[in-house]
Amino acid sequence: MPLNLNECTQNCTSCIRSYIGKHDLQKGDSFTISCKGIPKQYIPDDILASLGVNPEIAIASQDPVLWASMFLDWHCLDPNGEIWKRKSEDGTLGELPRYNEEQAKAGRSIFHRPYQAEMLRCSARHKVFRCGRQLGKTECLCISILFHLWNSEGFKIVVIAPYQSQIDLIFTRLTNLLRSSSLLSNSIERSVKAPNYQIILKNKSQATGFTAGSRSGGDAAAARGQTGNMLVFDEADYLSTSDVDACLAIVTNFPDHTVWMSSTPTGRRERFYDVCHSTTFREFHYPSQINPNWNDDLETLYREQLTEDGYKHEILGEFGEQEEGVYQYKYVAAAQSNYKYGDFAPGPNWNFMFGVDWNDVKIGTTIAIVGFNKHDGLFYLVDKYIVTRGQRTQLAACQKIADLNRLWRPDAIYVDEGFGTTQIEVLRDFGGRARAQHGAKHPDAALCEIVKPYNFSSNVQIRDLFSKQLVPKPAKPFLVENSVRRFENYSFKYPKEDEKYTAQLLGYIICRVSSLGRPQYEQQNDKCGGDHMIDAVNLALVGFTLEQSGFGKAKYDNKIAFSRGIGSALSPQAHREPYSESARATAPEGDRLGYLRPDQGILPKAPDEMPIASGKPPQLKLWSIPGWSSDRQDVESAKRHPRRDRSILTPRNSRQRPKRTKF
Repeated sequence: MPLNLNECTQNCTSCIRSYIGKHDLQKGDSFTISCKGIPKQYIPDDILASLGVNPEIAIASQDPVLWASMFLDWHCLDPNGEIWKRKSEDGTLGELPRYNEEQAKAGRSIFHRPYQAEMLRCSARHKVFRCGRQLGKTECLCISILFHLWNSEGFKIVVIAPYQSQIDLIFTRLTNLLRSSSLLSNSIERSVKAPNYQIILKNKSQATGFTAGSRSGGDAAAARGQTGNMLVFDEADYLSTSDVDACLAIVTNFPDHTVWMSSTPTGRRERFYDVCHSTTFREFHYPSQINPNWNDDLETLYREQLTEDGYKHEILGEFGEQEEGVYQYKYVAAAQSNYKYGDFAPGPNWNFMFGVDWNDVKIGTTIAIVGFNKHDGLFYLVDKYIVTRGQRTQLAACQKIADLNRLWRPDAIYVDEGFGTTQIEVLRDFGGRARAQHGAKHPDAALCEIVKPYNFSSNVQIRDLFSKQLVPKPAKPFLVENSVRRFENYSFKYPKEDEKYTAQLLGYIICRVSSLGRPQYEQQNDKCGGDHMIDAVNLALVGFTLEQSGFGKAKYDNKIAFSRGIGSALSPQAHREPYSESARATAPEGDRLGYLRPDQGILPKAPDEMPIASGKPPQLKLWSIPGWSSDRQDVESAKRHPRRDRSILTPRNSRQRPKRTKF
């Protein structure tokens, strides 16, 4: 049944407007949140008169805010500070701030949080709270839990949190709220902490708490087999995707179930992020600044002490970027491109590198092929292969690498040495036998040279760009940071359709830093198949760095120039002296350099006489310099014997390169 906004509060009108803008709805699109709105009047006057009970008690059974005020002395609406003043005079505030008249007159009572009233009164069955710290989102969950337990018979609620400390906090608060009311405390039939927290009322309604165990990989095993009318997730962004998926089955048998999620965002693009952007969940997003206790001192403190992303997460309640994530979302999104594996073919404008991550039979071996396009200067993940489980997985992987080598002709194949020592020897032996049988130009023969082991747990020798000396660097951090720079420089592309690789990138985090300052990496998303594709791609990218950049191999100038004798120097006047007549007469015809070897006794030309000074680039050819004519290229011989392509032989002695069917 569609909502009648004339019977709902202004909050419902604002909700629909923000929903349309958030999801960019067009004419004809539907409002898909399942709710009944927030009525202006919960019970009509004529029905209230016929009930014969206190009207407020009847309304309180429908309004959680009024119910909490009447039964628990809990308030979230106090515009004039009257409740704050009363509680200060009664001495029941505990650790809360004492009454401040000026703050109360400004409408900043510590009990005046109208956003909590909207969160509680909203009738949407699926709600998600994305809030900054200390806004009382967990408090709202506790009030809602008690409201449903008290006003429904046999109602079951299951609470899920990532850590035991959250479950302790929630059920301790539930117990304190129940004991604060003599009426509710007498309704408790059972309250235990072991084996799990559980509160059962005399009307057979119950709330049970379970900890999923953050990053435990157990898929919230403790909550399996549970059923409930209401499912509550606290600190949901710290739960893994598998935890949330496993727990959603709890409400399967209840068509009118309720699901609430609450968390301060961490920047992860996983289930909590998806729920916040879902069209079926009502999202409540509030920054910490709407807390009535917020002031300029707190603003200054948090801006100084928190990082930029930390401030966005903890205070503004925005996703921003995942602080502990290695690959930031904006760079991953920029790296995605609209092409598919197999769209690129080998060619003269490409250089290729392989990256191989060896694994056991259960996982398989991952092979990534990265190409560098000389036209646009970008690196592309052009293809990937996973050799899955089988009787001879490692040998099958070696055979696959040999086949791919014949097709792509990579400059190097970087492989994980830790799990592939034997496979490396197999490939090199295969290449050596191919060289002996078919010659050095056979593509298989290259395997004895281009297969390069890379040990993640050791150091890699990197050449300092200034001193040209080799310096040791931790291999795994260098491998990862090298690929991070490719992403941050927007020089790496991969197919947008490869969602599994995207999930691996976004779930890859720094879990800790060793005492030596070396970061330790971990895959947080346990639904994406680990980090094996990341390792394979990173091995291919580091191959370009070590093989074709100054970090791996020293670069030397290939230009040739001639100097005067050792120890001799030209005076400033010598540069201004023109050629002597004798020097001009003995200068060989065709000299374009402006100076020749010192043993000919010819001084340099004046700067204004050099060809480059006149704007005409020199047309010097190396063979025109005296003394180099013996090395002149034999053009006719070159025409008769053109340089052969290195792909003249294939493993089957055919003269055609193997093909990938998708090219």
